[in-house]
Amino acid sequence: MGKGNFFQDILTSIFNSNNSEVLKRRMLKKAAKDLSKSKYHFYRYGSHEVDPSFAKFFYEIYKAISPAQLMFANSNMHSFKNIVISQSLSDEQKTLIDELSEESLREKARSSSLQDLSRNVNAMLEKFNSELTRDKINRIDSLYTKFVLFKNFCQYDFFFLLKKFDSSLKERSFNSTPKFQQIGGSYVVEDIKNFTSIAWVIPLEADWEDVFKLLKSLKGVEPISLSVWKKILTRLKSVREYNIFELMIQLITEDPGYREAYKMEENHIMDEFILEIRKTAESTLEQLESEQRSDKVDNLLSEIFDTPDVEPLHYYNEETSSVYESKNLLPLTYAAPLSYLRSFLLDFIKKDVRALSDILLVRAEWTSQQMAAPMSEAYHQMLEFSNGITALDEKFADNGEFGGKIKMLLPRVERDREGKNIANMVINDANNEAARLIMVSRQNFVAYAKNLKMLLEDFVKQPHSELIRNWKALDTFAEGKLKQTCIDIYKKLFSFVSLLQNFNIEISDLS
Repeated sequence: MGKGNFFQDILTSIFNSNNSEVLKRRMLKKAAKDLSKSKYHFYRYGSHEVDPSFAKFFYEIYKAISPAQLMFANSNMHSFKNIVISQSLSDEQKTLIDELSEESLREKARSSSLQDLSRNVNAMLEKFNSELTRDKINRIDSLYTKFVLFKNFCQYDFFFLLKKFDSSLKERSFNSTPKFQQIGGSYVVEDIKNFTSIAWVIPLEADWEDVFKLLKSLKGVEPISLSVWKKILTRLKSVREYNIFELMIQLITEDPGYREAYKMEENHIMDEFILEIRKTAESTLEQLESEQRSDKVDNLLSEIFDTPDVEPLHYYNEETSSVYESKNLLPLTYAAPLSYLRSFLLDFIKKDVRALSDILLVRAEWTSQQMAAPMSEAYHQMLEFSNGITALDEKFADNGEFGGKIKMLLPRVERDREGKNIANMVINDANNEAARLIMVSRQNFVAYAKNLKMLLEDFVKQPHSELIRNWKALDTFAEGKLKQTCIDIYKKLFSFVSLLQNFNIEISDLS
C-alpha cells in the first residue's frame, strides 16, 4: 500500500505538472489570438518581437506632446499648485491670504497686542473658510489632479523608448521620418509597464477644458491643443479597451496571469493649502510671542542686573543641555532661570535684602513678634536656596552624581533604549529639583514683598504705626532713606518675580 501510494503521487505530480504547462501554453495562444484579432498588431508571438507599428504609435504621441514636455522641463509643482488655487479664489480670499502672511502679521503686531492679533487671525481664517464650499474644494482638487496627470503623461520618457527602435533618432527632432526596426519584446516590457502605470490613471472620459485654460494662462499659448489631446485620449481608450499592452506583457513574459496594476491618484491640495495658511499664521504668532517674551526678559534682566548677560551655572547650563539634546535626550529645561535665580540670591538677597532685614527684623520693635514671623521665615529660606542651587549644579560635573552617570551612558543612548531612559530619568529628576527651587524661591519673594508692602503702609502711619514702634530710630540706620530703600527692594523683588513668570516652571512626571 505504501509503495502504491508513492508511485501514484509521482504520476499525479507529473500529469499535474504537464497539465499546468499545457494550460499555460493554451492561455498564451489565446492571448496571441486576441491580440491578432485587434487592429493593433504590435507584437509577433512567433518571433517574440515588437513590431515597428508599436513604435509609430508612441512616436505620434511623442510628436504631439513634445511642446508640453519643454513647458514642464524644470517645472516647479509648488508654483503650479499655487496658480491653480489662486485662480479659484475670490478677490477677498486673496486679500485675506496676504493679510495672514508672516510679513503682514509682523506689521500688524507693531500696533496691536498679540491677544488682539490672535483674535483677528482666527476671524480672518473663519472668513476665508466660509467661502469654500465642499463642491468648490472638489473642483479645485479635481483640476489640479488632472493637471498633474497630464504633466506626468507628457513627461514620460518617450524618447528613451523610441530610441530602442531607431538608434539614430534625435530628441524632439521631427524633420525626418524615423526608421523603426522590430526588436525583442524583453527590451521594452518594463517601458510598457511604466507607461500603463502613468496612462491608465488618466480619466479618459473627463472634461479637460479647465486644464487647457490653465495651461494657456501659464504661458499665453497652449502647448498642445485640446483637440489634439482628445485624439490622444481616444487612441489610449481604444488600446485599453482591447487590453493591448496587458496582452503584450503576458506574451513577452510568458505569464498569462499578469494583470495591469495601477493606482488612481487624487490630490487634495485645498485642505493642505488651508492647513498651511493656518500653520503659517500660528507659527508667526508663536514667533512673535517668543520674540516679545525674549525682549521682555532682556529688559527685566537689564533692570535687575544692569545687563541682559547673566553668568550661567558651571554645569547645569545651556551648553551642557545642547550636548544632551544632540543625543535626543531631555534638555536642562531651567538652565536660564536657575542661573538668574542664583545671581539674584547672591547679588541682591544676600546683600541688599540682608541689610534691610537686619534693620526690619533685628533692630525693629514689633508690636507682636508673631506678625514678624512670615517675613522672617521667607527671608531665612531665601538665604538657603543659593546653597541648594550650587549643590544641584555640582551634581552635573563630570565626577558628580548626575553628570558622571550621564557621561557614562552618553555613548550608547542612541542605540540603547534602556540607557536613554535612565539618562532621561536623571535629567528629569534634576529639572524637577530646579523647578522646586525656583517655585519655592518665588513664593518666598512674594511673601517677603507682601510683608514689605505692609510695613511701608505702616511706616507712613507714624506716629500711629501699628506694626513697628520705633520707625524713627530705624530710619537713622538707613541714613534717612529707609522708606526709599523699602520701595526699591519691593520693586526689584516684583521685577524678578515678573521675570520668572516668563518661564513655564512645572514639575514633570516621566511615568
